[in-house]
Amino acid sequence: MPDTNNKETQQTLEDPYLQYLIFCSRFIEEHGHASVVGMLDAVDVQGTISRGQPIPRKVFPITVVIGIIAPPGTYEVRIEIIRPSGGMSTSLNLDQFDIFEGSHLHRCIADLEMEAPEDGVYTFRVLTNGKLIGKAILPISFEILYTD
Repeated sequence: MPDTNNKETQQTLEDPYLQYLIFCSRFIEEHGHASVVGMLDAVDVQGTISRGQPIPRKVFPITVVIGIIAPPGTYEVRIEIIRPSGGMSTSLNLDQFDIFEGSHLHRCIADLEMEAPEDGVYTFRVLTNGKLIGKAILPISFEILYTD
């Protein structure tokens, strides 16, 4: 039960906010327990192709786990991925959910085929009902090696 004498707690639950955003290889939830496998604080992908072959698309699988704390209500979650150059890479509607009285946490899991055409720092913006609630960054780089 929230401390009704704690002004900060009361203010915090007036609006949704981002509790966490985790980048990982895999997320497992069984029997009420959650496990993050291969947590990523940066992505460095290397590929090898023969000279003269077309350069492949820079795509890799990634799981994004988002924890949201919010007061009771109905919410839609969207994630916007911003390229290092500032342009939007993609915008995805992830989830619609209800939070009921006495429960404040919701978790969204997004398994993405992340395309990263530029090397650099990507920004992941999390929105609920169209309002920004938080963001996280992920440095991504690709190196292509040529074989003769």
